[in-house]
Amino acid sequence: MESFPKLFIPGPTFVPNHVMQSLTSPQIGHRTAEFSELMSTVVSGIQKVLYTNNHVYLASHAATGLWEMGIQNSVKKGILHTVNGSFSSKWASVSKDCGHETGVLEYEWGKGVKADDVDAQLSSGKYDVFAMVHNETSTGVFSPLEPISELLKDKYPHIIWLVDAVSSMAGVKIETDNLGIDFLLSSTQKAWGLPAGFSVCAVSDRLIELSKSIPNKGYFLDINVYEKYYKKMQTPSTPSIPHLFGLKYVLEQIEEEGLENRWVRHIENAEYTRNWAKDRGQSLFPEEGFESPTITCIQNDMEWDINGINDQLLERGFRMDRGYGKLRGKAFRIAHMGNVMKEDLTEYLNNFDEVLNG
Repeated sequence: MESFPKLFIPGPTFVPNHVMQSLTSPQIGHRTAEFSELMSTVVSGIQKVLYTNNHVYLASHAATGLWEMGIQNSVKKGILHTVNGSFSSKWASVSKDCGHETGVLEYEWGKGVKADDVDAQLSSGKYDVFAMVHNETSTGVFSPLEPISELLKDKYPHIIWLVDAVSSMAGVKIETDNLGIDFLLSSTQKAWGLPAGFSVCAVSDRLIELSKSIPNKGYFLDINVYEKYYKKMQTPSTPSIPHLFGLKYVLEQIEEEGLENRWVRHIENAEYTRNWAKDRGQSLFPEEGFESPTITCIQNDMEWDINGINDQLLERGFRMDRGYGKLRGKAFRIAHMGNVMKEDLTEYLNNFDEVLNG
């Protein structure tokens, strides 16, 4: 067994040594030409992954801060949140805490976001912003963006659309510009396959323009402040330069793998994991048609001793997930994103089988 277990939890995800090594590049000054060149390379790489020409901001903090950035730079009248798990619920609470008129379209955990439900809420005219979580990490529920995109383009083109893609970005194909997403956010410890502590967002021109007319946003999360430095390919404050070198390396790895190949790998890993669970008498926690390509959440129908399995897997050098919050022990998740290749997943599930059969 290695000193530290190999991670099959939904975040932070497994980071192999060659990726970790990329973070050890010597420091450079953040107001230098070489930094601007590094940032330009990273930004253009992320734009390719996100199929966007939108400005990409790099933030040296958790994506939780980007929840607030999206809200504070967009809401004038009111914001509608869809809530179908723990993280979408927390984001809605941030809007309330920021003092905004906040509507909540609540689903039972395990359910996906439906365009018709969103339509019914937006038709009230109370909201100028809509926020949703693409891939709810707590439940493994994946809500397709295309139906929402069609709805907003067709009936609510004035609505600003904020999307949390924390556990889908870089693991799922998101055609940002075609979809019309105004604010797309993520962090690095999920499908990007890097350590935590860094986040990225893609911001539309109309949101950048809208932000200019919104007062009292503070400084740290003001899009206009970011925009001022973006023009110089710099960040407003000293960034985590190791993460930038890490992103540069990961983007090179993604290019080598090929974007389409990467999306297919995540789907195939998901299908392999789902079939593994079903073959052992378990069902999937998400409703049919809303299963995540990056995290499989398994309903513990067979009443396996999750804590006991966890202990034995730890002895074998693997860190498993035992279920999030109220799902602890009742459902558990297997992450298969970022640096998790088919052979890694097979190794983990083979060990899982050996524990089950022991």
